[in-house]
Amino acid sequence: MTPHEKAVNAINARLERLQVNLHEAKLEPAQRFLFQSLVVTVGVAEALNDYLRAIGKYAERRHAEIRQTHEPLQAQHAAFLASGKELLERLKANPNDRGIRQEIEVAQRGMEAIQKTLRRGANALQRELSPSVASIDLMATTVKQFSEADQKDALKRVVKTLVAQVRDFYRSHPLPTKNLIDAASWEAAALTEIEQSTDFYDAYARTGFQATFALELLTLAVSENPPATPAETTTRGHAAAAERLKAITARFTSTDNAPDAPAPAPTA
Repeated sequence: MTPHEKAVNAINARLERLQVNLHEAKLEPAQRFLFQSLVVTVGVAEALNDYLRAIGKYAERRHAEIRQTHEPLQAQHAAFLASGKELLERLKANPNDRGIRQEIEVAQRGMEAIQKTLRRGANALQRELSPSVASIDLMATTVKQFSEADQKDALKRVVKTLVAQVRDFYRSHPLPTKNLIDAASWEAAALTEIEQSTDFYDAYARTGFQATFALELLTLAVSENPPATPAETTTRGHAAAAERLKAITARFTSTDNAPDAPAPAPTA
């Protein structure tokens, strides 16, 4: 079972418990925090899946760009190869022709240089994509830990891990601008939010927003238009997280979905 599959299982198990608790809750504050916990749990699941899709699209874009830059080199390589075949035929007819041998050596060196350049490009792309690929399992594992948390201290550890993972990803991912994540301020503010919560599910809902925010930040980093300043990064990340949770809330509160209706996590 992959880390993503484990995360989905943990999310679905949490959703089942939340639905039971919400159905049994009698007091309005408890109902409100449980409902918010439902919303953020689905939000985290959807944000994780959208991040996986965003990485796929990013990889496709970069592969297409590399192919475009390599096409002229591949054409040159094909021309060298055709020329080399012709020269070999001429050499068969004139095996002692030193000039032909020199032309063959030039063609060989040209092909070797092009092959080396193509390999460097492929290796560079692999290095560029490796942080994104590695982040999939890391984030899935943290989402699983979030879904299984049962104490505020566990939620705090989740927040610290999320902040560190986003910070490290922004440092390793090739972006036009560096130092876009103020990890210290973010972590301090998020931990303060959890401390100010009135009960576990209030803290869980607040942590769920932070997890959604973290995933939105990662998705922004691999988008076609990544943020260029720390302020823009935070603003766009918060807006994306808030919009996602608002949309989920609207789905749950529509006439077709009661607040305690089943809400399984996406598995795609």
